Amino acid sequence: MDYVKVKKKPVAFNNGTLYLESFNIDKISDIKRLRKYPNLQEIYAEKNNIKTIEKLDHLIKLKKLHLEANKIKEIQNLDTLVELEELELGGNQLSEIKGLENLRNLKTLLLNNNQIRKVEGLANLSNLEHLDLSFNLIEKVEGLVNLKNLKFLNLSDNHIKNLDPLSKLLKLERLYIANNPVANMDFLKTLKNLKKFVK
Repeated sequence: MDYVKVKKKPVAFNNGTLYLESFNIDKISDIKRLRKYPNLQEIYAEKNNIKTIEKLDHLIKLKKLHLEANKIKEIQNLDTLVELEELELGGNQLSEIKGLENLRNLKTLLLNNNQIRKVEGLANLSNLEHLDLSFNLIEKVEGLVNLKNLKFLNLSDNHIKNLDPLSKLLKLERLYIANNPVANMDFLKTLKNLKKFVK
């Protein structure tokens, strides 16, 4: 049996998936024996007290990392996780988007319910299909123009006035922009694949 230890208690996992939701974890380094499993593919550690992303650099086969509802203030130490396809960091204390440059295989990124003011640091994520930036403090969206494969985008509950840059995201199928002071909807004319639009 494969297992890690959290607060001296063994937590079993199989098929490369480790569930640590609501374990009252303060630091990732509190998860003992994690270094023994470089083939781990999925970690679910949401709803804890984690403040820093750390001690994951050896998990080079990781595909899913869920750290939502923690106390993380900065995206960092993810450079080696180049196989990552899904990253959830919603409900943290992030103020900027950075540290994602090497995650070129990322398909799903959730950064909702943070304090992000600017869309940046996403230029290399050309394979991204699903992006949630809702409930932030964003005013401009120019930083999205390189995400040519984006199909799902949630920008609800921000401070965005101009969404014209979205006209370049031709593969968009679902778009949510509720509770933004957007005046002009001309950008929608080019989005021929749009199936669901909520404003």
